[in-house]
Amino acid sequence: MNAHAEYLKTKVLTASPGELVVMLYDALFQKIRGAKMFMEDQNWARTGLLLGQCQDILTELMSSLRPEHYPELARNLYALYAFAKQSLVEALGTKNMNLLDDVIRVLEPLREAWFEAEKQLRGARPQ
Repeated sequence: MNAHAEYLKTKVLTASPGELVVMLYDALFQKIRGAKMFMEDQNWARTGLLLGQCQDILTELMSSLRPEHYPELARNLYALYAFAKQSLVEALGTKNMNLLDDVIRVLEPLREAWFEAEKQLRGARPQ
């Protein structure tokens, strides 16, 4: 295993749940941006591969929801993730990059909220 992969593995294994969510969003956005580049080059196989990985990330985010704690919030987030998944499928089918931008635009505020919440929690934790 190379040093970068080992670093990522350690980072994931030592992350808090909030940090893991932020990492998932970051990976999602990175893969969407990569898919856009391949879409511009009309490399549909690579575009499809990356968008499939994006769907896997969204599925992970969906499965991490806990409706027993906050049912309305879980329902709303699930609907946003489902919208994002459908937009990825439609983007590939119609070759419409704007739909990929829509996914980022809709989900980026959630990533920022998780990041800020985690930052506040870190500040409140005893060192």
